Amino acid sequence: MFAYKYKKLMKDFIDQVITVEDFEREYLKTFKNETERMDNTLFEILNGVLVFEAVDCYWHECLPGQETAFEISEQQLRKEVSEALDKLNSLLNNS
Repeated sequence: MFAYKYKKLMKDFIDQVITVEDFEREYLKTFKNETERMDNTLFEILNGVLVFEAVDCYWHECLPGQETAFEISEQQLRKEVSEALDKLNSLLNNS
């Protein structure tokens, strides 16, 4: 299942194997170029506030505690990606 590539990318980011910039670039590229059809639950996890929008709102100069509706810090991005990874793991374990 193609969802595992997203899982690896998220895990690598949370474990600091890749930088926030690498995660941002690779996630957006992977998601925008996705050719496989995904169900609504997976789409909501990958596209929703949890990841895609969070990546889009990440701003390298935003400090923890200074997040707005349009800008989030790296710390907040990691938190949201971690939450999305938990949901993705649950989805994959129940498949």
